[in-house]
Amino acid sequence: MTVAVNAIICHDFPFSTGGYMQAIRLDSVVSSYVQQVPRSRDVLDEIRTSDPELVDEWEAGRIPDLLEFLLTAFSRPILLPLLRSGEPSFGDIDACFGYIEGLSSNESDHFRESMLFGVFEQFLEGRDIVLRAYRYSLPVTRSRIVGMLSTYPETYNEIRPDLEALDG
Repeated sequence: MTVAVNAIICHDFPFSTGGYMQAIRLDSVVSSYVQQVPRSRDVLDEIRTSDPELVDEWEAGRIPDLLEFLLTAFSRPILLPLLRSGEPSFGDIDACFGYIEGLSSNESDHFRESMLFGVFEQFLEGRDIVLRAYRYSLPVTRSRIVGMLSTYPETYNEIRPDLEALDG
């Protein structure tokens, strides 16, 4: 089977959106966010009340600081609360991890570092959060989570059996 560059097959994962996941480019980070992530418009509207120029920049496809966007508009207000909820709505969590997979599929150093600090290291809030994130993640995201955890050998060794059990 031939697959386009930056595309992955997601249909083998129980929480996947199916089909192919294309890498999200910097100029489409916000448009993809609004299209894919539940409550994204509400979060942007809330941020707009305190910093309208920033949201205008984001919506125009100009992201001067991807890490700031991920923390301010995605990880803290949307993703982490879903992961903390124990059993999040399938549609909501699936959409978030589809978005994460698209971002993670962008191989640029800028994206990799922003995703590491803005999304993956946020999972270190607790063991349950890491395990839920891993459970719902797609292939590229799973490899990034393992890569992040491997930089914390003690944590990784403690949680590794649980991750392997989720892999089946």
